[in-house]
Amino acid sequence: MGLTIVPFTLNGTFAEWSAIFDSDEANKRHSEYGIKPLYRCFSKADSQKVIVIHQHQEGALEKSLEANGDWISTHNVDMTSFAQSVWISA
Repeated sequence: MGLTIVPFTLNGTFAEWSAIFDSDEANKRHSEYGIKPLYRCFSKADSQKVIVIHQHQEGALEKSLEANGDWISTHNVDMTSFAQSVWISA
């Protein structure tokens, strides 16, 4: 099990985006791929810059983004701004 830190930029407000991210629909889509969102926050300097931390099996986030990318992009997420980093424990 690993962690992925995903920074990205919003085209709307954090409040609008987080309402969708915390929704039952998003929870269902995460659980389909065994993804557990652990934390989400925005930059104090720029509230449109967001970081999400997920816990999941290797490759799960990529599969979820491939399957749900169109849905995610309709929620004011700049999909071109994603820059993932993966963290694991030995």
